[in-house]
Amino acid sequence: MLMSNLIRWGAIATIIAGVVYILGGVSSIPSFTEEGTSWYQGSTFWHLVESVGSVALVVGLVGLYLYLRRSPRFGLLGTVGVYLLIALTTYEAILPLIAEIAGPAVAERLDSIGPLQALGKILATLLFGIAILRTGILPRAGAWLMIVAVLVYLSIIVSFIVGPEAFATWGFPIASGLYGLALIALGYGLWSHRSDPVQPAQPAPIT
Repeated sequence: MLMSNLIRWGAIATIIAGVVYILGGVSSIPSFTEEGTSWYQGSTFWHLVESVGSVALVVGLVGLYLYLRRSPRFGLLGTVGVYLLIALTTYEAILPLIAEIAGPAVAERLDSIGPLQALGKILATLLFGIAILRTGILPRAGAWLMIVAVLVYLSIIVSFIVGPEAFATWGFPIASGLYGLALIALGYGLWSHRSDPVQPAQPAPIT
C-alpha cells in the first residue's frame, strides 16, 4: 500500500514539477525579464516556486523509480541515473536554505560548483532517459523530450564557453519547456498505471 501511494503521489508531483519547468522557461524569455516585470526568475517569489518544483521533482523521481524498477531492462543504468538525479535535485532544493543559513561567503562557494552540478544533472538525466526508453513501460515521447532537453542544456553550457551567447538566451526557455513537457508526459503515464500491482525489482536477464 505504501509503494502504491508513493507511485500515485510521484505521478502528481512529476506533473507539478513539469508545470514549474514550463513556467521557468516562459519567465526566462527575454521579453518577460525586462525591468518592471515582477515574477521573472531572480525574484523572491520565483525562488520559492523553484524550490517547490525541486521538491516535487524529487518526489516524482522516487515514484518513477519505484514503478520502473520492476522492469529488468531498467537495470544499473537507470538506477545510477535516478539516484544521482535525486541527489542533485535535492541539493538544488535545499541550496537556498543552506545559503540563507550559512551566509554570503558559503553561498558564493556553492555557486562556484554550479557548472559541475549542472553537468552531473545532464549526465544523470541522459542515463535515466535512456533507461526509460529501454523499459518501454512509460511514454517514449516523455523520455525523448527529456533527452533532447538535456542536450539543449549541454549546448547552452558550450555556448557560454565558445559562443554565441544569444543561443544561451533563447536556449534556456526551449530546454526548460521541453523538460517540463517530458515530466508531464511521464507523470501522466505513471498516473495511468497507478492501479497496477506493485512488484519487486526484477534482476536483469543474463545474456
